[in-house]
Amino acid sequence: MKKVIVIGAGIAGLNAGIELLQHGYEVHLYEKNENVGGLCYGYFLDGYNIDTCLHWLMGTKKGTILNELWYNNGALSDEVTISNLPNFASFIYKDVVVSFSRNLDEEENRWLELSPKDTRAIKNFFDCVRSLAKIWDYTQKVGSKKVTMDVLKTLPNFGKILVAMTSSRSKYAKKFTNPALSFAIRNAMTGYNSVFFFMLVYGLFSTGDGNVPLGGAYYMVDRIKNKFLSLGGKLYTNKEVNEILIEDNYVKGILVDNTKIESDYVISTVDVNYTLKYLLKDKYKSLSYNFLNKNITKYTISSCFCIYLKVKDYKDDIATPTCIKINKVKVGTHQVDALLIRPYSFDTTFKYKDSAIVSLFVDQNQDDYLFYTNLKDYKQEKERIINDLVSAFINEYPEYQDEVEVLTSFSPIELHKQTNTSYGSIQSYSLTDKGMFYSFKGKINKLHNLYMCGQWNRSMGGTPTALLTSHEVVKKILRKDKKKG
Repeated sequence: MKKVIVIGAGIAGLNAGIELLQHGYEVHLYEKNENVGGLCYGYFLDGYNIDTCLHWLMGTKKGTILNELWYNNGALSDEVTISNLPNFASFIYKDVVVSFSRNLDEEENRWLELSPKDTRAIKNFFDCVRSLAKIWDYTQKVGSKKVTMDVLKTLPNFGKILVAMTSSRSKYAKKFTNPALSFAIRNAMTGYNSVFFFMLVYGLFSTGDGNVPLGGAYYMVDRIKNKFLSLGGKLYTNKEVNEILIEDNYVKGILVDNTKIESDYVISTVDVNYTLKYLLKDKYKSLSYNFLNKNITKYTISSCFCIYLKVKDYKDDIATPTCIKINKVKVGTHQVDALLIRPYSFDTTFKYKDSAIVSLFVDQNQDDYLFYTNLKDYKQEKERIINDLVSAFINEYPEYQDEVEVLTSFSPIELHKQTNTSYGSIQSYSLTDKGMFYSFKGKINKLHNLYMCGQWNRSMGGTPTALLTSHEVVKKILRKDKKKG
């Protein structure tokens, strides 16, 4: 029986471990933190469920490739209840509400009624979303690698989609004269990816995918961990890998606490930059990542500043999620005028005693991370930001003036400490209007038995990328050992 060491117990590490165990390998999984999950992390604080990840989950729809993988690793099952939130997001701009609901025809008509002057822009937007919804259905039947430019060109709105692929959300928002519609497009989703990425995600949401398993990240990751352990996997927490050991271009194992641990294969599921620089001691290079790092302004990473509030006697009067227009607040290097509010009251596991959890979210990037690291008094600046953002929330919802308590918060600084991701990112390099899609094969040519997978292997990243790339790496190992996958 061949032995595989997996570094990092996030979604990619746990899934790779489960699939390898199912094919007869011995798997040892090493995680630097006490808890598993990586960026897909949930925990309980003072009795409250805190979810740092699951806003929506690709693959909740049955009959999709992702759904099959989630069922296989235990994340989803017929016993797991799935939420069906009516809107991907709602936006409030000076008392005007704009939503992205699942019914594209109804939503398009509401937008047309709101702003007849924007008829052309509205129709172009929804035409693109419908086409990308078809592409999503197609990829989930045949696999993403079979989606070629020839396939895309068969869509009736290919030219419009091409425009979206080279447009940031801010740039695309200028096509709308109505300020509420423009505000909604500009802040359509978290992160810095192009409007094309949002259209794709909104498209899959409209097909009935992109729901949330109740219980959030904590319970989902716990189910995956239990599946891994039930198959005989060995899990070591609070064990940070110091080095990947190499001899004659073959990986011999890892170094943990000055102890050498041998294996036939090593899979690193952590940030590729961290793997190259620290685990491989900067002895190997990747042209792809050298290029991305040198051009990071074109391939912006996405992080966040997030606050979790305990709201007493919450009245269920805020849609999940809702983005509001606020007076500008300086958060890191950014002057933000939008605040994303996510009430978790739709899920009873987030209610405790007489209060519910509500999170406040603001986008951040690599510049913000560097700004925080250079501060003389980071704690003081963080407190100022928290106070300003909570005040913005109260200003919009004064009924909660005396009902709000800050439970916890984090910025790119805490995210980096938790996960070792570059700049404390929550997504890999973005597919922006200035950059192009990238994909890393997860292999360094000179190293025969080291593989890398996770959200950093592709543009946009996220939980689906972590899942899919771990599945692909397992297939590569099976082919190498001539096993059937």
